[in-house]
Amino acid sequence: MYALLFRPIKFLSRSKIPYVTRTLTSSSEYEPGSFLKDKPPLKKLKLFPESLYGGEHFVTLLTGTSPIGKQGANYIKTLFKAAKIPVAFERIDVGNTNEYIRSVLRNRVCLHVDSQHDPQEKAKALKLNNNLDLFACIIKCFGHKGYNCKFPDANLTIASQNNTGDYDKLEYQPVQGVVETLCIHEDDYTRRYLKFVLDYAKKNGHKHITIGVKRLYLPRSDGRFFDLACEIQQESYPDIELLEMDIEKLVYYIIKDPCKFDMICCNDRYGTFVASAASAVCGGASLFGACELNNTHAIFKPLQTKLSITSYRELSPYGVIRSCIDLLRYLGKCECATAMEGELASILSAGKPRTVEFGGEDSGEFIICNIVNKLRCKFK
Repeated sequence: MYALLFRPIKFLSRSKIPYVTRTLTSSSEYEPGSFLKDKPPLKKLKLFPESLYGGEHFVTLLTGTSPIGKQGANYIKTLFKAAKIPVAFERIDVGNTNEYIRSVLRNRVCLHVDSQHDPQEKAKALKLNNNLDLFACIIKCFGHKGYNCKFPDANLTIASQNNTGDYDKLEYQPVQGVVETLCIHEDDYTRRYLKFVLDYAKKNGHKHITIGVKRLYLPRSDGRFFDLACEIQQESYPDIELLEMDIEKLVYYIIKDPCKFDMICCNDRYGTFVASAASAVCGGASLFGACELNNTHAIFKPLQTKLSITSYRELSPYGVIRSCIDLLRYLGKCECATAMEGELASILSAGKPRTVEFGGEDSGEFIICNIVNKLRCKFK
C-alpha cells in the first residue's frame, strides 16, 4: 500500500504534453484547431443558416425503433397538423450513424421522443450533447391540483450543467485494482453556463436563484462554482439575488416546501436528482418537459425521456404536449404555443379526460385527440 502511495512520480516537460483535437466526424464539422490537454478551449460549432424556408421552420424529430418513439412521433405530427403550425419535421431514427447529429446541427432545433433506458441509447444522447455543446438544461415544474401534486402553488425552474464534469466520463486504471475518476471544472465553461442562467433568469422575470452546492466537502469545485456566480451577478445582474444552499438541505426543502423557491441552479453532479425531486412533488415527471440547449441549438424532450425513467410502458401525452409548447415559444410561435397551452390547462384543471397513471381511464391517444379537436375548431 505504502509503495503505491510513495511511488516515484515522473514529470513530463510541457513540450511533451500530448495535443488533442476535438472533431465531430472525419469531415470535421468543428472548426479545426489543437490545444494543450490542460487548457481546453470553448467548443466552436460550425453554424448553418437558420432552417426557415418560406415561413416554415424545419425541425429534427428524433425517434427510435421502439414503440414509445413511434408513439411520440405520431402524437407530435397530429398536434402540429391540427393547429396548422408552419413547422416541417425531418424524422430521424437514432441509429448507428451520425446522421442524427448532422440533422440537429443543420436544423438547430430538435424534438426528441424516445426511451433512453439502455446504455447504448444513453450514450447516443450524451454524444449529441457533447458534440453539439448543449451545455445547459432547463426544466420547469409547477403544481397541478389533483394530479398527485401535494403543492399546487409550486412553480420551480431548474437549470443544470449538461455536458461537463461527470458527463465527460473521464476514468482510467493507473494500476491493477485502482480506478481513478476525474471530474474537471474549468472556469471558462462554468462562467459561460452561469452567465447563460443569469441571463435566462433576467429575461424570464426570476428574481431569486438558489444555487445547490457542497462547499464543505468540495470547496475547490462547488465553492468555486458559487463564487463565480457571485462575480457575474455583481458585474451584470445586480437585480437578481443569489442564495447558496447545501444540496442535501436544498432537496429537503424541495420536498417539504417547494413554494419557497423561484429558480434553482446546480452543476452537472446534482441536476438529475434535483429535477427528479422537483417533478415528483409537482405531480410526476410525465407532466413536464426538458430543454437541452446552448446559444444556438436546442433539443426539447419529455422529462421522462430526459431522466430515463423505466417505470413507464408508454410515453405520457402531457410531457409531449409540454415539449411542443416550449418548442413553439422558442421558435417565436407564441400565439400557437398559448393556444396549445390553454387547451392543456383546461384538461388539467377539469381533471377529464385523464390517463390511467393519474387515476383515470383514458389513453394517451384520447388525450391527444381531445386537444386536437379543440385546436381544429380554434384554427379553422
